[in-house]
Amino acid sequence: MRAIVIITTSNQPEWLAKVLWGYRLQTQRGFELVIADDGSGPEVALLLEAFRRREGLVIDHVWQPRDGFRKCQILNRAIL
Repeated sequence: MRAIVIITTSNQPEWLAKVLWGYRLQTQRGFELVIADDGSGPEVALLLEAFRRREGLVIDHVWQPRDGFRKCQILNRAIL
């Protein structure tokens, strides 16, 4: 059984990279990461693509445009 981990972010690619490295170093790899992104710029999408390619992580990027603080809305979209 695969676990799904939802991680929220909003324009903090440096901190997101640190979180992704933590998951990259896990010995058990039976998980998928869902990034719930509340309006980050293109640097986050590039970061996620690099981790997919180089580190072999299974990452789904759920993004919504920035329109104020809408963390709960992006979390609900990520759960779906």
